[in-house]
Amino acid sequence: MSKADNGNQMFEDVFQSVQKAAETGLKLQQEVFQQWASMWPGAPSSQPAWVDKMQKLQKQWCETVSGLAAKHREVLDQQYQAAVESLDAALKVTESTNPEEFRRRSEQFCRKTVDCMKEISETQAREFQDSAAEWTKVLTNAGA
Repeated sequence: MSKADNGNQMFEDVFQSVQKAAETGLKLQQEVFQQWASMWPGAPSSQPAWVDKMQKLQKQWCETVSGLAAKHREVLDQQYQAAVESLDAALKVTESTNPEEFRRRSEQFCRKTVDCMKEISETQAREFQDSAAEWTKVLTNAGA
């Protein structure tokens, strides 16, 4: 198993643990709320409509967070891969045998670094926009 596979598996395990913790926390909150509501005299035994909406919102929230975390992991994997490639290119610059080759490799390295930073910035901006759209959708659905 390669280091990349170990890293991917580690992130996968962490995100699964976070998802399980969120689901467990949601169930615990529901149980506590039900226990709390049952102690009030005159409280209806059936759940009001707003409780169902709240549960639906919590479920959507968990799904959205899980999806965004998975996307974030994919972006991080791409960024780490770009960093490894950039490091390889930097090491090749030092292997130059003459000034012209050094200049050419340095120029390639600088261009690749700038392109990588541009791609990372664009990806982060796009992910932020997607996240904002997801949260807006969840909150809009909660109000409906």
